[in-house]
Formats: sequence, structure tokens, C-alpha cells
Amino acid sequence: MSSKIRLFPFVLLIFLQGCLATWMRMEDGTVLQPGRSEFAMVAGSVPRPEDVCDKGWKSKDSLGRAICEDWNYRWSEVENPDGSSYGYSEQSMRIYPVRRVETREPHFAMMWRLGALGPFGPFTGLELGMQAEGATNPVSQEYRLALGLPGSDSVVAHSLIGGWGTGLWADNSWFLQYAASRRFGALRTYGSFRATLQASQFQDLFSSDKLEHRRTWDYQAAAGVRADLPPVSVIPDWMVLGATFDLGNAGYPDFDAPEGGQPSGIGMAWGVGMGWSW
Repeated sequence: MSSKIRLFPFVLLIFLQGCLATWMRMEDGTVLQPGRSEFAMVAGSVPRPEDVCDKGWKSKDSLGRAICEDWNYRWSEVENPDGSSYGYSEQSMRIYPVRRVETREPHFAMMWRLGALGPFGPFTGLELGMQAEGATNPVSQEYRLALGLPGSDSVVAHSLIGGWGTGLWADNSWFLQYAASRRFGALRTYGSFRATLQASQFQDLFSSDKLEHRRTWDYQAAAGVRADLPPVSVIPDWMVLGATFDLGNAGYPDFDAPEGGQPSGIGMAWGVGMGWSW
């Protein structure tokens, strides 16, 4: 296999960067010990509202709002004094409101964590991580650092997470997140809150006469439970089930009109996953 072929998946991933925040939130506030790793695969469902037109086609008004436009034709006849007649057609543009359709689509995410540092000062450790998720617009990839906060132990854990998401060539997404959890035997329940300054969408760069950065804020609250499984080599080490509530957006942009931006509102995503620790 040539080097060009081997590099193709990495080049393709760069071109698919979606700039928007991921929605599969599985962070539980724990920080791995130095040298320890975890890998998880998560499948779930995420909302993607769509504006549709029952008549005509989608367009925008002067304020940038989605509308439906359609031509209306009318045939008229005029009778001459000599008894003959002739006809002509009149046309006019009519504007109709769009109709919001709430749809859901499958999502798939991959997550990797690596313990980087042990306890230092008042903190319990430092961890590196990354997450790739699609279909966002169409794929989002994020990198993060997790700092174990004072008071964390094997039962109760909390951490502060900061990171960035690749945003094609325009700019990047930046986020800050707090996550906490508590263990009950083989189960660990968790919750988190995250604020993300999302990168400009590629389409927005050319929506005016000059290149502009159009960044938006996104806020997410998440909760879930992680269950340890028996130590059997043929099955994962643990399973996880979680839900994410987006407090600013009802879903991802419509693929047919991504320049419209994310629809405002509240959206809910859920995911179930499995992972391996080593």
C-alpha cells in the first residue's frame, strides 16, 4: 500500500470537520491514572429539525428567516368590441411560512482517554482525551484536557474539562465543562454541564461580500449511568447509557440548508455505549 493511500483517511477526516459541538456526553468526572487508557464506542439518536415547504421552495426574507416562495399564475381573457377576444396570463410571487418537522437520526461516536499525570498540588491528576462524532455537519472532532479536582476519590469524583474542536479552516470551537459522579457498587451515576463557543460554519464565511467569523454559543447538560461488567475477555469492560439536553439548540442544521444555522430551542439526545480499559 502506497503512502498516499495510507494518508487518504486522515486527509478525508480533515475535510469532513463539522465545526459544531458533539452531543454524546459521557464524561463522568473521573481522571485515569498515568498510563491507563480507555476506549469507548457510542451509538445514539440526535434531533435534526428541518424546515419544509408544502408549496414552492425554501428561501430567506430580508431578515434571514426561512420562508417558502411560490409563483401564482392567473389566466384572463379580454373581449374586443368586434366580438374577438384574446387572453393573457398574470403571475405573482406568494410567500408562505415554513413548516418545522422534527426528525431524529442515528449518531456514532468514538472516545479515547489517557491518564497523563498523577496527583499534583491540590489536584488528583491530569488526563488527555479526544472524541469524534457524526453525523454532525458532517463530522466533529474534539480534543480535551481533564483536571481532577480536590476531593475526588474512588467513590465521588469531579473534574474540570477544557478543550477545542477542529473547525475546518475558519476557526475552532472552544469549550469548558464540569463533570461529577458517584459510585454505587458496580454502577457510577454522572452528570455534567458544558459551554461551547462553536466555530464558524464554512458556509457562513461566504454569506457576505467579505469573510466573516460567525461563532455561536452552545450549552449542554448531561446525565447518565456507567455499569462495570464481569472481567470476561470476550465482552467489554463496561457499558454506559446517557442523555444530553442542549439548552440553546433544538438540533443540528438541516443538511439541505446548512447556511440556516442551528435551530434555536431545546433538544435532547441519548446514547448507549461500551468501552474497554487497559
